[in-house]
Amino acid sequence: MQKKDEDQVVWGRHEVAEALEAGHPVQRVYFSREASGEHIDKIKELAQKRGVRFDFIEVGKLGKLAGTRAHQDVVARLSPVRLASLEDVLAGLEDECTIVALDQVRHLRNVGMIARSAAAAGAAALLFSSRGGHPLNDEVVKASSGAIFHLPVIQTTHFGRDLEKMQQAGFWIYGLAAAGGEDMFQVDWPKRRVLVAGNESKGLRPAVQKATDALVRIPMAPEVKSLNVAVAMSVALFAARGPGVS
Repeated sequence: MQKKDEDQVVWGRHEVAEALEAGHPVQRVYFSREASGEHIDKIKELAQKRGVRFDFIEVGKLGKLAGTRAHQDVVARLSPVRLASLEDVLAGLEDECTIVALDQVRHLRNVGMIARSAAAAGAAALLFSSRGGHPLNDEVVKASSGAIFHLPVIQTTHFGRDLEKMQQAGFWIYGLAAAGGEDMFQVDWPKRRVLVAGNESKGLRPAVQKATDALVRIPMAPEVKSLNVAVAMSVALFAARGPGVS
């Protein structure tokens, strides 16, 4: 069953399994601590296959989330953002475009602000990792002021593999770095580029950094070592976009 649209949850073993099997943008699955059995195991397997995280909570909290006691020990919270597939996005792109990729960016406000900047700069898509990052929810939508609805959003469980797919489609991969790398205002940007931002505290993971074609940085006064990831991505988006590009 499903609650009101604004609540954005489904509950019941069959209903949650159907949502996962249909590829609906499920944000997270919640089980009661007592949940067990064949149907519960199937839902766990589907969630793992889809890269959807799941948690175990007290049955009382589960009932509050579902708005009913008839939840059958499982509730799924849905993403308010309709997700796209990388393949479909790549198939419909123009020759010149920018894709934003978030490697385990966690804070809600950062994700929302980056989405807003990406839409404002005319980015072709936003790709984010569902592992170690933050799921898209109402707070992300609010932080983006609704701009996230104006660009395709791709969730991936294989971040590095999808970077390779974009390289094969003619994209150059640029990782944002606090230090090192090329001054992004001096880069001769190719027509197709991916801008990758890393986690707020750890930056780009070593494997992701290795997968990039180049690192770029924002030239700053020596008194300031780095910028917030959302601010840095905003600067990079408009640096890559260049003047006079509509």
